[in-house]
Amino acid sequence: MKWVDSRGFEVEALVLGNHPWLRVRRGHEYVAYYTDVTELSRHLDLADLVVTD
Repeated sequence: MKWVDSRGFEVEALVLGNHPWLRVRRGHEYVAYYTDVTELSRHLDLADLVVTD
């Protein structure tokens, strides 16, 4: 599943091995990987995210 915000950041939910990750990128550049939503919310406004796909 993917989400985007008004600033152009894209968040994607992934499972790598047995571990869930939230991958953040802007354009073609990867910005960060997060292990949980709480950590992600420190850097992005979750209320600004909308589902895309």
